Amino acid sequence: MTASGLPGAAALSSASDEVSASRPSLSAGDDAEPGSLHSLVPGGGQASSSRAPPVPELSEEALSAADEPDMFDEISSLVAEATSGSLDDQMHTLHTLNLSLQNMPEPSDSERPKTYTPRNPYPTPNSFPQTPAAVFDTPAIFDKFDTDTLFFIFYYQQGTYQQYLAARELKKQSWRYHKKYLTWFQRHEEPKVTAEEYEQGTYIYFDYETGWCQRIKSEFTFEYGYLEDELQV
Repeated sequence: MTASGLPGAAALSSASDEVSASRPSLSAGDDAEPGSLHSLVPGGGQASSSRAPPVPELSEEALSAADEPDMFDEISSLVAEATSGSLDDQMHTLHTLNLSLQNMPEPSDSERPKTYTPRNPYPTPNSFPQTPAAVFDTPAIFDKFDTDTLFFIFYYQQGTYQQYLAARELKKQSWRYHKKYLTWFQRHEEPKVTAEEYEQGTYIYFDYETGWCQRIKSEFTFEYGYLEDELQV
């Protein structure tokens, strides 16, 4: 080169070496490509060769529960909090989150447990049945009971499903419940008098108070206002 003010070859070579020395070099173990920002740290030094630990994934139950908008917001905030700490904190928080979502309350949890409690408990041998048989919850079994059995269930299983089934079966057999006398009546013959508010004639009724038997009542006036008609057959 002529002396025209431009640097010579030696000066250019020296400048090139200074620029190369100022650039951070990538070690053989680094995965980042040349020019990648992953090879640099904010302070300008060389980044560590270890990778960031993977974030644990939520279970399928947690993901399905996240379909609800409110639940999704809660999960998002918890995941953001979990991923902001150390690996141990992340694992602990997400593990706790998974457990809580797997044990979410169900609507049935608010129902009272269906356990049998005897109304009048009395010590009996352990070999005796301690709970009612499941067959007594079957409506079809009640059409096999005789009338006395149905009356017994009606008067001694108060407030139960069995009382309802017994009453329904009695009504199928043309018995009618009198709300004033709290007993069951059945026509012995066709009424002699029929009016808008009552009928009069001879009836069979069940005497549950004194004889536990069926009796006949003549010239009885059955007022329709006392007729139980809420139970549909």
